[in-house]
Amino acid sequence: MRALIFLCLLMPLQAFPDTSLWRVSRGDTELFIGGTVHVLGKSDYPLPEEFGLAYAKARMLVLETDLDALHEPEIQSRLLGRLMYPEGQSLENNLKPSTYKALEAYLKKLDMSVASIQQSKPVLVMMTLIMTELQRLGLADAGVDAFFNQQALTDGKSLGQLESVSKQMDVLENLAKGHEDELILNTLDELEQLPVLMGDVKKAWRNGDLTQLEALGITPMRKDYPALYHMLLVERNLSWLPQIEAFLNTPDTELILVGALHLAGEDGLLAQLRQRGYKVEPF
Repeated sequence: MRALIFLCLLMPLQAFPDTSLWRVSRGDTELFIGGTVHVLGKSDYPLPEEFGLAYAKARMLVLETDLDALHEPEIQSRLLGRLMYPEGQSLENNLKPSTYKALEAYLKKLDMSVASIQQSKPVLVMMTLIMTELQRLGLADAGVDAFFNQQALTDGKSLGQLESVSKQMDVLENLAKGHEDELILNTLDELEQLPVLMGDVKKAWRNGDLTQLEALGITPMRKDYPALYHMLLVERNLSWLPQIEAFLNTPDTELILVGALHLAGEDGLLAQLRQRGYKVEPF
């Protein structure tokens, strides 16, 4: 379940660029597509200068979804409702006793009561634990997408999205469905490795090393959880491609920012765009 941690953050090349940013073009039209880490620390700023250069050239910023809508109280309430058990159900009666006991022991070390998350579904428990640990590590500041979303609002730059907030809610709600015990147990295990893992992820991201990102996040998920890999990455990449191609048919230049794992591997956006005849080069 290591790749799930990247969501809270989400193809071998002949040479690596200086950072996770590429120029995609055909003829006289172009756009920029960048991989992001969704949570960063203060030490990760300033961001690589290529992102600022691409942002300055772009007339529109395109993100995975509408971040401002995602943080509206009504949307937050709807999302929370989908990630919590209805009355009469609880975390305890939806997990194996051994899993529940392991979670209870971990929470005790954090001085947290299991009662405080009793109505949370495993996905919400995972997100809570990861964000708690990231805050402890000083890695819970705004990521690349949130940073440029705020910049675009300040500058009055056009904003676009690749999928609706409802789609994002569907993805979260169905994350690891049927694998709830594995999700909790693997999260507890991965939390111990989180400092090293985040260091490896951020290094690969800053270096534009998609091969390493594939090894860290994609290969384990594709091997151990093929259905999850297909739902989280393959299906969403395929649904985004027509929109990206439509942007390439306009005279304007766009900057598209997506989780870095969406760019890596044979099913990644960059490989798919190359297969469709577009020129993809490091920026």
